[in-house]
Amino acid sequence: MKKLSLICLAALAPAFAMANIIPTGTTITGAGPYLWSYNLQLSGDQNAVSGPAPSTNPVSNLDLTFGSLFTIYDFDGYVAGTCLGATGWECTAQNVGFTPSDVGPVDNPGIVNLTWVYTSGPVLSGIPNGLDLGTFSAQSIYDTITTVSYAGRGIKNVGSQAGSVGDNVGMTQGPGSPIPEPGSLALAGLGLLGLILVGRRKGA
Repeated sequence: MKKLSLICLAALAPAFAMANIIPTGTTITGAGPYLWSYNLQLSGDQNAVSGPAPSTNPVSNLDLTFGSLFTIYDFDGYVAGTCLGATGWECTAQNVGFTPSDVGPVDNPGIVNLTWVYTSGPVLSGIPNGLDLGTFSAQSIYDTITTVSYAGRGIKNVGSQAGSVGDNVGMTQGPGSPIPEPGSLALAGLGLLGLILVGRRKGA
């Protein structure tokens, strides 16, 4: 079992982004497909509120009707139907978004994104020291580790902006396609060269 610390990666979020829902650790288990499990934390200055999943992308930071959400981008090798969340959180898979309108994650439209939305349940409050939201997981055919973006949305619960949307963005770790080793690439190149030479001899 692989155990990865993601606290330092979460800290790479731009300074302007308020932390609200962040991954603080992940595990990779299984022999293939591989189960990627993320532990999510709600910060002390945020609430998670239930509501419908967004239907458009980007998701306006002025729209308070949607449930709180968390997206992991470019989850390569995703096994359809394996995305699970904590109680009250529903997961969808899409190639673009869902992204809060005031953050800018890296999002390759050719690789699936996973979004968990808090669709049912009471208000979850991070006051005073934050709240462990539980485990969020999905399977991938890959266990190769790469760096991917994430974005989260909560509702601010303190200060003059209490009740307004708090979006955040950062970097975490996710599955990526294995990169062939240089030796394997060299062998493949030699094989291709051999095929070309054989073809030329036949055509001579």
